[in-house]
Amino acid sequence: MTMRKILTILTASVLSATMLQAQTDPHFTQYYAYPLWLNPALSGVIDGSSRVAVNYRRQLPGLYAPMTTQAVTADFSLPKNIGLGVTALNMRSTDAGYQYSNAYLSLSYRVHLTRYGILSGGFQLGVINRKVDPGKLQFGNQFNPIIGYDPSLPSNEIFTYRSATSLDGSVGLMYFDGDPSKKSNAFIGVSLYHPTQPVNRFLSGGDENLIPMRYTVHGGVRFQVSRTAELIPHALFMKQGSATELAGGMVCNLKLEPGKDLIMGAMYRKDDAIAPSLGLHINGLTIGISYDVNILGLKTAAASNGGYELSISFTSQKKIPDTRFICPRL
Repeated sequence: MTMRKILTILTASVLSATMLQAQTDPHFTQYYAYPLWLNPALSGVIDGSSRVAVNYRRQLPGLYAPMTTQAVTADFSLPKNIGLGVTALNMRSTDAGYQYSNAYLSLSYRVHLTRYGILSGGFQLGVINRKVDPGKLQFGNQFNPIIGYDPSLPSNEIFTYRSATSLDGSVGLMYFDGDPSKKSNAFIGVSLYHPTQPVNRFLSGGDENLIPMRYTVHGGVRFQVSRTAELIPHALFMKQGSATELAGGMVCNLKLEPGKDLIMGAMYRKDDAIAPSLGLHINGLTIGISYDVNILGLKTAAASNGGYELSISFTSQKKIPDTRFICPRL
């Protein structure tokens, strides 16, 4: 194993507790398909009364220790403009001994600024847990220039704990135009995750091992270009510690027949990847798949294996009176 590949594994694992200024949370290409990860204000903001969803992401599958992320969500639109949701996530490195899990309860409230202009505010409360198996980790100072990685060399890292659990939360706001008669509908949201920067300690010494705050701004516009076609350009900016993510894309919804839509799209993530996506919507059931094609950065080390993502959701068909929430489904 080359030194380049070892370093790539460590980077892809988002692991070392010394990397506190880098991004800690997992990220998703189909970010609107996992709304409670994107913004707690999206809890219960659906064109129906309830929604259940599962998400699966496998990142850099060509590497020694690819990251896999699974998530499950259920949220509900309750009377008096209240939204309620629960979500749980698990991210792990298949061979590198690292696991990141969280679970949250979400609550939101919607206010009608105009008949169709709706502002939703929400928050989450929950826990974060990270586990590490030092025996499965590889560090740069265990690299022997003659034979490569040598597990007999000391890592010189002292792990005080192998599991760390912290209380956590998030807050967010979301505005959207729900007028079903318009040819264009705008939506925009902001969210803040880990506002208290919870302590999540592994290594002894050093700073307080804080989970850095994650700031997100997201939005877009839905254009009704014909009776059977919609175009939805959208964008996202996210920052956590010293890591930033800037992404933009386009989704096209094609109505095949009543209750059945074909969903096609693509997204560009700056200095990282291009991700085409394809989905199908049938009477409340939406299935989507996307694939990240790496550019620059990790392209060589990852052997062009960027990662794939699968999302499945079901939304009940009871309509919210007089409004329709407009946003990408993938």
